[in-house]
Amino acid sequence: MCATIRTPNRETPILTTRTATVAFYLTSTLCIAQASPQTTTHTKPQATQTAPTSKKDSDADAKPATVAPAANVPEDAVVITIPNVCPPGTPEGSCTTTVTRADFEKLINAMNPNMPAEAHRSVASGYAQLLAVYDQALKMGVDKDPKLQIQLRVREMSMLAQLVPEKVAENSKPTQAEIQSYYAENSSKYEEFKLRRIVVLKSASSGLKPEELKAFADKIRERAAAGEDPDKLEVEAYKETKSAAAPPNTDLGWKRKGGMDPRHEPQILPLKTGEVSPVMEDGQAYYIYKVESKRLQPLESVQKDIETTLQRERAQKAMKELLENIKPQLNEAYFGPEPAKTPPPAQQVPPRQ
Repeated sequence: MCATIRTPNRETPILTTRTATVAFYLTSTLCIAQASPQTTTHTKPQATQTAPTSKKDSDADAKPATVAPAANVPEDAVVITIPNVCPPGTPEGSCTTTVTRADFEKLINAMNPNMPAEAHRSVASGYAQLLAVYDQALKMGVDKDPKLQIQLRVREMSMLAQLVPEKVAENSKPTQAEIQSYYAENSSKYEEFKLRRIVVLKSASSGLKPEELKAFADKIRERAAAGEDPDKLEVEAYKETKSAAAPPNTDLGWKRKGGMDPRHEPQILPLKTGEVSPVMEDGQAYYIYKVESKRLQPLESVQKDIETTLQRERAQKAMKELLENIKPQLNEAYFGPEPAKTPPPAQQVPPRQ
């Protein structure tokens, strides 16, 4: 069973309190002890040893404190002291719980490794309340309730199950040979195109009929295929269509599959270096693409992407296979027959007018 950081050898009960903070930290700290076998101890209060300080230093200490320089505090130093909180059986006069910096930071890392330092004080206060209520629960025998043991077992199963996908992902990392094989088999995914694009606007002020404008765009495409400069052709197109806006830059830079306009990408991908696409259009303009050059991204630059892709695909497949193989057989004499599956409602065809 799970335990809190402070007492790894005792089971942690699920308590219900009227204090929201205690309830939150109670659920947040379950099972933390498994990552930290040595934790807080119950000891008698000890006097804190300090080095002699000058009057100047004393005056400085009297000023309002800012965030403590945690890095200067030793890991075995006590950072939380909770008087009058101790487990059952603690001798009279020794009822104090202490938490070291090392153990408190284990708690923080288990809850949220990215927790800002300014939140640590409120976490420490909440954890102190949790320990106080926890010890009181032990003294009241709450941990002996049989229902609690079932709840703990279900909670443990649930938490372990939530960690399975993470472990499956860790075990799904591909080898370098597998990454290289994937790169070779999917080289088209990592091919980059240096693109130029000419835009011929469908300007209402051009005075051209739609078929005339289309014929003009086709002519521009022929000239681009013959090797004329795309910038020059686009400027000419904007003048011909009497477009008030300035022509956009024709140089689109390097693009790879998935990074182009999805409407035009299927017609760009088959192009070779120097080739020009067919004229493509939408409601605003005609578009003409030219592939100036192509290159294959080096494996070093895409290795991380490939590793992430393979790891994700394998983990998803492993989890799917695990869940699909779980087919419990239920006793119908107890559970009753399985309800009949209702077919989805048929789509109604609207009557003709």
